[in-house]
Amino acid sequence: MTDAASIAPVRPPRIMPNRHIPHAVQGHYRRIKTVIASILLTLFFVMPWLRWSRGDLLPNQAILFDLPGRRLFVFGFEFWPQDLPLAAGILMFSAFALFYATTLAGRVWCGFACPQTVWTDFFFAIDRWSARFAGQNSLQANVLRKGSWIAIAILTGFTFTAYFADAPTFTSQIVRGTGSPAAYSSLILIAGMTWLLAAYARERVCLHMCPWPRFQAALLDIESLVVTYRSWRGEPRAKKRVPLRSDLVVGTELHEYATDEGRGDCIDCQRCVNVCPTGIDIRDGLQMGCIGCGLCIDACDDIMHRLDRPAGLICFDTESASGVHSFTRAKVSLLRLKALLFAIACIFAIGAVGAGLARMSDVTLDVDSERNPPFVRLSDGSIRNDYVLRLSHRRPHLANVKISIEGLAHAQLRAATSQKPATGSSINLPVDADRSASDRLLVSLPKDDAPAGRVPFTFVFADAATGQNLGKIESYFWGPSK
Repeated sequence: MTDAASIAPVRPPRIMPNRHIPHAVQGHYRRIKTVIASILLTLFFVMPWLRWSRGDLLPNQAILFDLPGRRLFVFGFEFWPQDLPLAAGILMFSAFALFYATTLAGRVWCGFACPQTVWTDFFFAIDRWSARFAGQNSLQANVLRKGSWIAIAILTGFTFTAYFADAPTFTSQIVRGTGSPAAYSSLILIAGMTWLLAAYARERVCLHMCPWPRFQAALLDIESLVVTYRSWRGEPRAKKRVPLRSDLVVGTELHEYATDEGRGDCIDCQRCVNVCPTGIDIRDGLQMGCIGCGLCIDACDDIMHRLDRPAGLICFDTESASGVHSFTRAKVSLLRLKALLFAIACIFAIGAVGAGLARMSDVTLDVDSERNPPFVRLSDGSIRNDYVLRLSHRRPHLANVKISIEGLAHAQLRAATSQKPATGSSINLPVDADRSASDRLLVSLPKDDAPAGRVPFTFVFADAATGQNLGKIESYFWGPSK
């Protein structure tokens, strides 16, 4: 007989920590969420690989943040630092559009389009797929899940960094190990943040880190659509076998089985809680943790369909309609003061951006005079002033710029890089293929025509091929005091 004390105790199998992974659900809002997430993820990962022809010496990536060149390329547009007011206008439009959407339908941005929501939903799908493919709580599922997390995080970091470098060249550099330290640092940083926020923080970002739910209540009113549990219809909760309340089934075949003390439509199946990305119970009322994704609505509608009951026990509803015990769903009202104010602000903001784009100069000219010394006396007695020219343009073709002087009689103009002597008051300056030019402009006056002190004059710039005016720069010519 074996001694019982010598038998090692049987240890229970190792079980993975019970992390909140929402159950899968099908329905109207799940389809909308999937379509929006698919579009956003596709745009993010594909955009750096789109090409746009801009010439031989300019980048041909459709969307590129060119930090060394201090410019942003967006398809056919090129933005410079002086175009920052346009970015401010776009940000203002985005903010007012977010306020407008929140006033109408609560946190729809959070539930459907927020990057944290999109990536977290993607990682939730990976968790469910890994469990189905390799078994729930198995070592293989754990390895598959975490390996997929790391791969997507690295791909996200790589794609984000590719917006700041030519994607094919950047890929080759990363593979061969010849990329810059900044490129590797950016890739690792973004990949690490993606892995941390989407794989581990997840709903904690919405519940504890994001400031948006803290002040969204100021944007809501009694006509705003928010995810609502209709307690008048669902309470009291009980199992399916308990008869329904008589007031819920008047005029139906279930009326003969109903009682005044019966249950509501909610059978306390917890389905709405199990599909919620943040793990809240919407039956406790509107909460800061509700991101307005509508997945609990899909889950509840599915249960109601199985029970042969009307959908809408959980639905997008308004506070003003909560006192009306009706099975019909409330409709959003667009003609409300707060919503109209935000809509008008959006129109003004996007109008200002459009006006800015229409008036955006396609040629930037900058001429600075040399002040130390203000003038140079040449061997023949003539007086020369030096100026530094910087030119950049966004035109498809501009090979040469004609520079001439107005308001300064007998002036002689030449470029410092030119070996030819000055022969008049105008020159042609070539423009590089990267659509920029810089040079020193030398303006001379004969001894007898030199002013005492300073006199104003104008640099005139034109396209040498077409004669089209490109701009004028006011400046001064300095001469010796008499």
